[in-house]
Amino acid sequence: MLIPLNLTLLSKKPQHLEGEIPVEDLEIDLKDELMRVTAPLDYNLNADWMDGAALVQGDVSLPVEYECVRCLQKFTRPVELEGYALHLPLKGEDAVEVVDDCVDLTPFLREDILLGLPQHPLCRSDCPGITRSENEAENGGQTGDSVWSQLDNLKFDNE
Repeated sequence: MLIPLNLTLLSKKPQHLEGEIPVEDLEIDLKDELMRVTAPLDYNLNADWMDGAALVQGDVSLPVEYECVRCLQKFTRPVELEGYALHLPLKGEDAVEVVDDCVDLTPFLREDILLGLPQHPLCRSDCPGITRSENEAENGGQTGDSVWSQLDNLKFDNE
């Protein structure tokens, strides 16, 4: 249990939870070559008791290293959940799992962080992509728009 919320203490007074979780302990499996978690998760949360539930609010930040899908340059940007709110029902059909009078907030944060990741990471919104000079360097200094431009010079016998 990485971020335990003690329900006994919470029922008596609001709780403040603050700290960080190392990358290895967070167990975020991105399954994407363009993204990599590079630093610990920082959290600053306040929890309040509600009738049959807990309300957790605060801020969460996780730095992630991306590779831009247009220009292939690496950049780092945090996934920030500012004004984060989590409602945890403690009774009824949707009740969260309670172990030793505690609820682990980590799986909920992990899921919301995964939902906050971009589908197509861009270093900036107006990224032009790979420029011609970068393209020529990748093609061994060849000029032309691409290696396919050589097909324009192809002659067939029936022409």
